[in-house]
Amino acid sequence: MTKVIKFYADWCGPCRVYAKIFDKVSEELKEQVEFVNVNIEKDTSGLAGEYKVTSIPMTVVIKDGEKETKLGRLDEQTLKTFILGE
Repeated sequence: MTKVIKFYADWCGPCRVYAKIFDKVSEELKEQVEFVNVNIEKDTSGLAGEYKVTSIPMTVVIKDGEKETKLGRLDEQTLKTFILGE
């Protein structure tokens, strides 16, 4: 299954705008894709360090063992294309 991780922080303006888009797409694709939100300031799992997060928002798609990363806020269509590879 494809997994999508969004790294963000509560104080980040672009992250707050992106959250609405991310949530909408995650609702649409929840049957085919696993979505994870990671607040970098409350990350106890170590994922932010593992993925070397230096800028937020950051989106990582893990599909068939391959990882791809995009920085910044994505619009709805770009996010769907990034996730589904269409």
